[in-house]
Order: sequence, then structure tokens, then C-alpha cells
Amino acid sequence: MSAPRIVLLRHGQTDFNRQRRFQGRIDMPLNDTGRSQAAGAADVLVSRLCEPSAEVGMFASPPDGAYDDGGVRIVSSPLGRALDTAHIVARVFDVAGYSCDGPIIDERLTERFYGSFEGKTYEEIGEEDPHASREYRGSGECDRAQVERSEAVGARVRAAVLEAAGGCRDGQSLIVVSHGAAIARGIVSLLGLDPAVFNGLRGVDNCHWSELVPVGVSTAKSAALHGWRLVSHNIGSREDILGA
Repeated sequence: MSAPRIVLLRHGQTDFNRQRRFQGRIDMPLNDTGRSQAAGAADVLVSRLCEPSAEVGMFASPPDGAYDDGGVRIVSSPLGRALDTAHIVARVFDVAGYSCDGPIIDERLTERFYGSFEGKTYEEIGEEDPHASREYRGSGECDRAQVERSEAVGARVRAAVLEAAGGCRDGQSLIVVSHGAAIARGIVSLLGLDPAVFNGLRGVDNCHWSELVPVGVSTAKSAALHGWRLVSHNIGSREDILGA
């Protein structure tokens, strides 16, 4: 089976987010705002996935069974800010009386490695290594600072998401709790887009998410190949964030 809907949810706020520092693999915990954001996002996801009142996204009609109380399966990055967000979401689904499997940890969902940038702001990087700063701002890549390549991030996130989606029961939606850079690059890979356009898709805000549904993709070899359509991007419960 495969999930009728995939939700790619970014973790709640940390102090590094508030300070606009590169986090990468640094295991920063959620702050109080982040925990509140996670609970608010979970409330919206319960109604969106299990108690829908309206169609979401233009031409985004879900496949049969997408909303038939199949519950959810949650997979998460191992980093604390994502895993704690996943546990908060799972508790809200449990309290609401809906089936929830997980959170299940998958190392492939961890954040992009930002090398020597981690723990620093853009301003600090510019002062310490102007060449690396210009390289990153120009392309989104920086071998000089040992930043993980976008294509590698997208490939590992895509593999993790497809494996988790394939393990879902009939009608069971998949919630993937991960990180801003990892989610954006994973989406580009899941859609089969050119890796050169990784920077063309903005990341998602804290405790905001993107949604994909399965579609048939016509190719020269087969008209029944399974693909994914992005139906919502950077949505959540905050009224002051309108999305990309």
C-alpha cells in the first residue's frame, strides 16, 4: 500500500531559529514557542487529515480513502527538535481518538549538514569567511565549508519518504517531521525536478508543512507509473504566514 497523502512538517521553533543561526546537525531543543507551535499544528492536522470540512488546494481532490479515518503514521528525524514535535503531534492524535503509528525514527530525515556554518549567523560567516559566504549566497552550495550537497540531501529524504509511504495501511496518511532545508530538497526530489532548481523552492516555516498526493505519471515506457503532486506548500495555523 501507499499513503493517500504525505505531510512534510517542519519542527517547532528553537532558540537558534529565533537568532537566525544555522542549526544543521546541532541538536537544539524546542523552546516554549516551538512546543506551543507543535500543539497548534497538530490540532490543524487532526481536522485536516481526519475531519475535513473543505477541499484543500486547487485541483487537490484526494484519492478515494484519503480521509476515511485510516489514521496517520508518523516518521521523524532523530534530532530532538523534530522528534519532540513528532511526539507532541502523536499525542494530539491519540487524545482526539485517531489511530497513530509512531513516531518512527529515520536517520535519513535529519537536517542538511552545514559544515563550518553550523551555529553561526550569516553575518558571522561573512566576517569569518567572505569567500564561503559569497559562494553559498550565490548558489546555495558551499564545498569550501563542507556543506552537504543539495542533491544528496534530496535523495536521502526522498528514499525515506517513499519507504515510509509504502508501509502505510489503506487510508493511512503519512506525516514526516523533518527540517526546513531537508523538506525543500526532498520535495524537489519527490517531484522529479532538476536538482539545479533546489533553490527555487523556499523552505517551510516552523511547524508549517507541505502536502503531496499520488498521481499517475505517463511515460514512454508506462502510463501507470506512480508519481507525486505538490498540492499545498508552507501552510499552517498562523494567520500572519500566508505561504510561499
